[in-house]
Amino acid sequence: MPSGELQKLIDERRAAFDPKKASAPRGEKVFTLNCQPCHQIDGGGNVVGPQLDGVGGRGLERLLEDVLDPNRNVDPAFHTTMVSLKDGDVQSGLFRREEGEAIVLANSAGKEVSIPKKDIVERRASTTSLMPENFGEIISPADFDDLMAFLLAHGPNRRQSRAGVSPAQVCEAGRVEPLALTRSLDRRDARPTLWA
Repeated sequence: MPSGELQKLIDERRAAFDPKKASAPRGEKVFTLNCQPCHQIDGGGNVVGPQLDGVGGRGLERLLEDVLDPNRNVDPAFHTTMVSLKDGDVQSGLFRREEGEAIVLANSAGKEVSIPKKDIVERRASTTSLMPENFGEIISPADFDDLMAFLLAHGPNRRQSRAGVSPAQVCEAGRVEPLALTRSLDRRDARPTLWA
């Protein structure tokens, strides 16, 4: 789909999104069916694509872009590798590792595929994502809104400190600025300071 059409779809979905009608529990089912083969959230799923804990902190606009136009903001670590084989077949996926005389790619279904090096004619990196570009077509608008509700519910406020206190709980107590606590939780080596 051309980028102008993708932007129009993003704009339409943003305008139609009603958080009061969208359901995060229904969205979890949509995520499990469509996203979990490649993405992990709350410890469930696979880590072929980016891990999604805290993804709701990106906000609706960025989530719409990431899902409907996955090639817009691709981290180089998630660029697709294209492999042309001697038999004329072309395999694509995320490069995972080399194992002796083979390379291993993760395909768009989240499955690892081993390809013997002796069968490879050409190997090149693409600037595109492995994530399919057609989620706007295969997921109904209602299911898509539920998926957005599910992802938005997984913002930074769902994180827990080592003491078992979420940033929202601490902020409600009026003891720390939300951004300061979230930053401290983002650094693995930092122990969150809940109050002075």
